[in-house]
Amino acid sequence: MSSKSSKALAQSRHSAARVAVSRASLATISGVIAPAWQPRVPHRGDRWCKTPPVGGEESDGLRAEAEQLRRAERVLAETSERFRSLFDYHPHAVFSVDLNGRFDSVNPAAARLSGRAVGDLLGRRFAELLAPAHLVPVLVHFQRALDRESVQFETVLRRPDGELVELAISALPIVVDDVVEGVYGIAEDITARNRLQRELDGTRRSAEQANRAKSLFLANISHEIRTPLTSVLASAELLAETPLEPDQRMLVGSLARNGERLRSLVDDLLDFSRIEAGALLLDRRPMDLRAVVAGSVERVRAAAEATRLGITVRIDEELPAALVGDPERVAQVLANLLGNAVKFTHRGGVAVDVEVAERTTEVVKVLVRVSDSGIGIASEEQDRLFETFSQADPTITRQYGGTGLGLAVCRQLLTLMGGAIWVQSAPGEGSTFSFVLPLGLPR
Repeated sequence: MSSKSSKALAQSRHSAARVAVSRASLATISGVIAPAWQPRVPHRGDRWCKTPPVGGEESDGLRAEAEQLRRAERVLAETSERFRSLFDYHPHAVFSVDLNGRFDSVNPAAARLSGRAVGDLLGRRFAELLAPAHLVPVLVHFQRALDRESVQFETVLRRPDGELVELAISALPIVVDDVVEGVYGIAEDITARNRLQRELDGTRRSAEQANRAKSLFLANISHEIRTPLTSVLASAELLAETPLEPDQRMLVGSLARNGERLRSLVDDLLDFSRIEAGALLLDRRPMDLRAVVAGSVERVRAAAEATRLGITVRIDEELPAALVGDPERVAQVLANLLGNAVKFTHRGGVAVDVEVAERTTEVVKVLVRVSDSGIGIASEEQDRLFETFSQADPTITRQYGGTGLGLAVCRQLLTLMGGAIWVQSAPGEGSTFSFVLPLGLPR
């Protein structure tokens, strides 16, 4: 032996190790494969070593440490055990199939899901478990996985008792030394989830049908009310032009004001039902925005005069005389905003301001503001103003009336016309409702 080997042996405290080393040396010299032996090397503790049977003078003292190999074997065994536990106790079905689509491993969850024993599944073709209508699509996905794709799909499994189970499957190829040897898969039972989704879809369809029926009813009833109401308002307008006693004129004025409120409500209901049904059609024709503003102001003037409120109008001189849009819808939005301003203002006045916000060769963006000195709105209540059938404070309905529909319709109409609406307000300081609307320029 070499001097280094002799020194290591001399310092070993285990006599059994010395004997093992001697025997290993003799076996090596004889050309016999030597067993591993375990000397105690200074400062390194017990370490497993082995000597290869190289023979001849080279064999003296030659050895290779086996400790790393043994450690690697232990790590491999522990890792294998962990993965086996994960495989066995995974809540979803985990399986693998070979190139012919036959199961070569399945976990207990897969057996439970299929309604079969593990031993009954091994060697069986995956396709045998499927409902016939789903066989071809699954074979296509299986081939994609063999082509080294990761695939996700849904299918239906048939249990031995005939029960159908809906599955969501994720599959990926098994690749060893760059060769595809099969497919791994994880399957989840989604039967209950899909059943719930179908129930929700059915409920939604029923609700949509009921909503369409409601919208149709609202449209029909609103139309039936609006037709005679128009005649009543026209008659009241004609009556107001005849000689009347003061008390008679007051009654006619009350008739006109309340009739106008009713017409505004009917218009909102009619448009709301049309918007919900997707049946609201916008017009696009030349219009005079100054005339539209003036007409909207006239619709609320009687109500304003009844409470001695003044209405002032300021229109930007740069506003073109002719624009293109839907004058009736713009008037409806203005009438709603002006009606609210008059209704919630007890003293002071209402102001309408119209200005050109932006202009191109084809479009003019108009900014309209309707301001009042009324009761105002708290900031936390402003977000709900434009929601359907919502008002800032429920007590407002009892005191001032209204359905909470007008502002929602205003927002919907402006959105359809490409515009937007917002509010600035504070309790006791009045409110300013602003909207911007793009209007075309005539060619």
